[in-house]
Amino acid sequence: MVEQRTVELTKINASLQAEITERQRIEEALRESEQRFRAAFHQAAVGIAHVAIDGRWLLVNQRLCDIVGYTPQELQLGSFQDITYPDDLEAALQYIKQILAGDIQTFSLEKRYIRKDNSLVWVNVTVSLLRETSGVPKYFISVVEDISERQAALQERQKSQEQLQASLREKEVLLKEIYHRVKNNLQVISSLLSLQSEYIKDKSDMEIFQQSQQRIASMALIHEKMYQSPDLARINFSEYVQDLVASLRTSYEVNASAITLKLNIDEHILLGLDTAIPCGLIIHELVSNSLKYAFPVGREGEISIEITEIVAGQILLSVSDNGIGLPSNFNFIETASLGWQLVDALASQLAGDIKINSNNGVEFQIRFPT
Repeated sequence: MVEQRTVELTKINASLQAEITERQRIEEALRESEQRFRAAFHQAAVGIAHVAIDGRWLLVNQRLCDIVGYTPQELQLGSFQDITYPDDLEAALQYIKQILAGDIQTFSLEKRYIRKDNSLVWVNVTVSLLRETSGVPKYFISVVEDISERQAALQERQKSQEQLQASLREKEVLLKEIYHRVKNNLQVISSLLSLQSEYIKDKSDMEIFQQSQQRIASMALIHEKMYQSPDLARINFSEYVQDLVASLRTSYEVNASAITLKLNIDEHILLGLDTAIPCGLIIHELVSNSLKYAFPVGREGEISIEITEIVAGQILLSVSDNGIGLPSNFNFIETASLGWQLVDALASQLAGDIKINSNNGVEFQIRFPT
């Protein structure tokens, strides 16, 4: 019996020894794990904290202390509410309510902390909630990243953008003023021509002066449209042509019941100043010629203006009438008329091609790039 009891005790002793060894191994592993956790916690490049449900700091690392300028002991005497900038506190508390209610698992928030020296520091806070196995909230785990440099760079970019916008507004005002003054100066030139024309007795000379006035008025109208345009770089050409045609109808005292003007212009066509002025002058010359020569006294007819974008970046301008047409020996290139020479020169300025059809009345087609 003694021998049997000795064997049993030996086995029990071996089992206990094995259990003690296993417990020592587990304790050693726990100590190593805790050491690694503490090292990771305290040496992390970002601030880390355990925060009580009511907001008190339970455990903080050195990086968090560096960010806010407090010692661990000083922080643990208060709560995160104490150092949160008042304007940012409500948003943080709303997130806290949601995470405690189980509506969200975690949240990130950019906000400001008040440092010990009363300066502000921008941080990005990421918060999650640790619960007991029963589900009862235990404490928050908060990761705090200093984003002051990023925020400063963002504010600098915003400041630069605001300065750029202010500069653009100043340039827009200046550009509008330029358009306005050019229009006024052109109107002054037109008025001077009108005054000078009072001393002209020759009918042909008077007609030349009047045509010059009309051309100047068509350019002044473009600058007026530029001044009114929200774009400032381009005008809605449809609106311009409508006003131009109305002005020509008044200048030539056109009987609306005898000669009708038909417009077919794409509403989306926007032209810049360098294109709008020669294009407007071409329309002025062609419509003026139709009004003067296409319909002898008593003849009724129609003048049509079409402007369409036939392909991307290509405009087709067509001015036609169903009047008496051109003489059989008409040669556009060799014609000495100033009006035709202007049309040819302006079409070249637009890098456009001119095509003339005179089967029924006359039609001028000019294709040019925008």
